[in-house]
Amino acid sequence: MALERTEFVGLRLLLRAMATCMILVSSVGWAQDGGPIIIGQRDDLKYFEVVRLEISIEGYWRYRLDESTNSAGVTTKTVENLFRESLGITTEAFIGDPNLISLDLNVNFRLSQESIDSDTLSNETRTSESVSEYDVSALILGRSKTPLTIYSRRSQVLLDRQFADSLDSISTEHGVRLLLNSDFLPQQFQYFHREQIQTGRFSGTDSEIIQDSFAWQGRIRATNGHRFWWDYTLSIVDEAGQILAPNSFTKHDAFINHTYDFGADSQHSIRSAFRIYQESGLFPVDRYRLDETLRLAHSKTFETKYVYLFDQQKRRLSDQTTHRGVASFRHDLFDSLTTSGEIGASMLSISEGNFESTQYFGNLALKYQKKVPKGVIHASANVNYNHQSDGERGASIFITDEPYSFGPSGIITLARRNIVSASIVITDLPGLIIYLEGADYTVRVLGDSIEITRVLGGAIAGGQSVLITYQIGPEPENTTDTLGFGTTVRYRFVDGPLRGLSPYVRYRNQTQNRSVIGLVAFQENEFDDLIVGVDYDLGHVSLTAEYQIHDSTLSPFNTIRFEGRYNNRINNKNSISINAYFQETDRVDDDLRTTVTNITSRWATKHRERLRSSISGTWRTENDSMGSNSDAYEVSMDINWRHRQTVLYGSLRGSWITSNTRDATSQTLTFGARREF
Repeated sequence: MALERTEFVGLRLLLRAMATCMILVSSVGWAQDGGPIIIGQRDDLKYFEVVRLEISIEGYWRYRLDESTNSAGVTTKTVENLFRESLGITTEAFIGDPNLISLDLNVNFRLSQESIDSDTLSNETRTSESVSEYDVSALILGRSKTPLTIYSRRSQVLLDRQFADSLDSISTEHGVRLLLNSDFLPQQFQYFHREQIQTGRFSGTDSEIIQDSFAWQGRIRATNGHRFWWDYTLSIVDEAGQILAPNSFTKHDAFINHTYDFGADSQHSIRSAFRIYQESGLFPVDRYRLDETLRLAHSKTFETKYVYLFDQQKRRLSDQTTHRGVASFRHDLFDSLTTSGEIGASMLSISEGNFESTQYFGNLALKYQKKVPKGVIHASANVNYNHQSDGERGASIFITDEPYSFGPSGIITLARRNIVSASIVITDLPGLIIYLEGADYTVRVLGDSIEITRVLGGAIAGGQSVLITYQIGPEPENTTDTLGFGTTVRYRFVDGPLRGLSPYVRYRNQTQNRSVIGLVAFQENEFDDLIVGVDYDLGHVSLTAEYQIHDSTLSPFNTIRFEGRYNNRINNKNSISINAYFQETDRVDDDLRTTVTNITSRWATKHRERLRSSISGTWRTENDSMGSNSDAYEVSMDINWRHRQTVLYGSLRGSWITSNTRDATSQTLTFGARREF
């Protein structure tokens, strides 16, 4: 395998550098032998000296049981036993002088024996392997103007995922980094070779990424108000595995930024930023982006800003060009009233279907705060107008890499009309892992929106950010005028028996007028959205309760939310945290009610100076009126005991998932002992 071939490339590179420097050191020492005695001459250089040396031995045992039953009643069971013995060496040393070559070495040699008995295998498998982990670096001329670092590191860890299969993750990286320290033009150059492999312990799914990168960063220090910096990275990447489509590509990513501060007190500024991004392979991308920003501080209370954006993207499926300009202002009247507003326009053109969209928009907002008896009132109001003219789109277009995050509810809503649900593709933020519908997420079409729900036990973690690509179907030429109004009022008590209480009301109204050329008409998206809620903060407790009425022409719903947080460091030995979340949404037109409940807790304690332990738990349930239900529980306990240079540790984890499609349980027990010398 590639990792096995390159496992010690970094070590060989480091040793060669050491040998070269030793020759230089010996040459310097030979030149000084027999020479005249110079006042203030440094001490003789030393060939090699160890400053610190630490050695440790460790034993580790892990037992894991996974059992799953699908909707057809078929049960699979897997039992794993893993033993590991390791020897660790950590040292700091130098060659010649600490400023000549400074060495940091952290090496771990490990033997492991593993047995897996699974219903998916014909018989029990037993494997033995030797593993070396290391983090080795050499800093050459560390206190000079040109310090050079040569490094090599390799790690192999077992990643436990909530309600999901654990991953065996191996990462290897070798590289060199050169700094050019300069008062006027500091720069950094770096090259590294990285290999990453992740394998599911029981599922067998794997991914492999091999990457070679060169990076160059630099900046010109401020002169007469000017600041200039840049960042360029060249990467050659190979991807393979069951969860990654085989792909080899080259990636260029260059960013240049210039800022100029001007005015009597440098209160004004103009910023120019230009980015070029190019990627080959299965998903080729050519992207050019220019940002221009002008800020004018007319006084301490009034400022204006002018922004222009040009963004051109060329992808395999279509070319897309965006122009956008915005002018905005902000005015502060004392500390109580802030007025802000903006006007702007944008133009979007997409080669596929010769689609063009023009947009004009404006917004005016007021924010007000006032001290009142027992508290402070916060109030805001805004009004906005948007005119959008879309040309005829005879073919479908793709919206690529839109960023979203799965919040506490575990649900993402795509609020666009005419989305082709079968075209949805979800990846992680780097775009390397493609998640699977059904296994990692589910899709539900609701009127002119689509709801994406994270699957418990899937590869998408709670709260994770993702990129979503999808297709929008053909549409006739149309014009949309949207007028919106919103206001918020919050009363925050800061004194008296109600201190910490903050009741609030949010209201939004939107009216729309659409004119369509052709026989197909789209319904206006008009709504009244009212949220009534209250926050309560008292010491270590924070509570939130909300009720939302969304009366819409497209997809009306009513939602009730409760959230509670308790965090308390009781003393220097004990801490506790509890977080609870509940949301119930009733979609009136779709006759659908969904409920999400999530509770997590953790207790950590220090029994004595030598003994520490913690216990945590998670419960999550998702239900809807269509009969889709899932419940998940996870409990874990950890303990750590240390006496001088001896450490004993252990953990117990269990998780249970029950849903319409499968029932699954997992239990893991670990124990380890480490002795340091």
